[in-house]
Amino acid sequence: MLARTSVWRYFDIWLVAAVFMLTAFGILMIRSAVTGAPAFEPLPGRQIQWAVIGFVIMIVIAAIDYRVLTSVHWYIYAGIILSLVLVLVAGALGNETRRWIAIPGTSTRIQPSEFGRILITLTFAQFLANRRDRIYQFSNTITTIAYVGFPIALIFVQPDLGMSILFIFIWFVMIWLAGLPLSHFGILVLIGVVGIFAVFQFDLLAEYQQERLTTFINPEDADEEDRFNTEQAEISVGSGGWFGKGYLNGTQSQLGFLRVQHTDFIFSVIVEEMGLIFGALVVLLLMGFILLRIVRVAQLTPDPTGKFICAGIAAILFFQTTVNVGMNIRVLPVTGLTLPFVSYGGSSLTTLFIAVGIVQSVLMRHRKQAFG
Repeated sequence: MLARTSVWRYFDIWLVAAVFMLTAFGILMIRSAVTGAPAFEPLPGRQIQWAVIGFVIMIVIAAIDYRVLTSVHWYIYAGIILSLVLVLVAGALGNETRRWIAIPGTSTRIQPSEFGRILITLTFAQFLANRRDRIYQFSNTITTIAYVGFPIALIFVQPDLGMSILFIFIWFVMIWLAGLPLSHFGILVLIGVVGIFAVFQFDLLAEYQQERLTTFINPEDADEEDRFNTEQAEISVGSGGWFGKGYLNGTQSQLGFLRVQHTDFIFSVIVEEMGLIFGALVVLLLMGFILLRIVRVAQLTPDPTGKFICAGIAAILFFQTTVNVGMNIRVLPVTGLTLPFVSYGGSSLTTLFIAVGIVQSVLMRHRKQAFG
């Protein structure tokens, strides 16, 4: 009994503290972002509820040996695929996309791809660990592409380009850590270039996705309505300065010029009201600290599966943060990826707490005596 409970002494309280600080900061900024919009005023309260639920789930996940989860990785993978198929068949429509499953009798909607991005790190980590002896075989590299490519295809047709690219990034980081030969990488880059050409040649992108890319690449030729929000985000960030205009005092957000400011463009609200010092720097330092704690776990664990899992989760947080900040300051196209722990979203926040719970589970069992 002592051996089972002693693993909690490795629980990373600093990681949890940083996550809570970032989440709390996000809730404060969501409250500011929805002020003056009666339809959205319940959102901060709901985000608090999701944070509490997420915390409970995180503790439960941490208590479970992650190797129990990886031992049923094929079942989890099948669940990911089935949920994504269900979205295409009976998913709820919203903003020209079909990404959610509505819970009957409630106003709650679940986005399976949000859960899938976390769970794929579990399943793919075990998949890679089982095939470490084949890492230098190109056929194995193709097999891993097929493994991750199936859910990517289902997400792409929702359509959700941002999440599709995120899955590709997860695959790359994890297989690179597993020892992907440089020669394979070169061939894959060539295949990727051909794939990108095919996407544009055969108009595989949805109309709104094409408009987003046009707005980014050549804003002068884009429709005024299409570039409106990115321009407002740029104004918000530029006008915030070093110290911001003050909480609840942002002009672009409070006067309704900036749209979807509680999700995709929450970073613009943060910089406009809190400035670069007390806004952007706080968010980025907290996220950087969270990433360092997760990478530390990957370095500590002797288990390849645990190492791959932590790398995948770190990749998710890094990529989403980079892309979201990039699109808010107009150096990257708008993709719909939210700012981790900060943007509003029940599915997103809950799954991120699940990810932290998985990392904690790996850390708590990283010592050799905790294996077997």
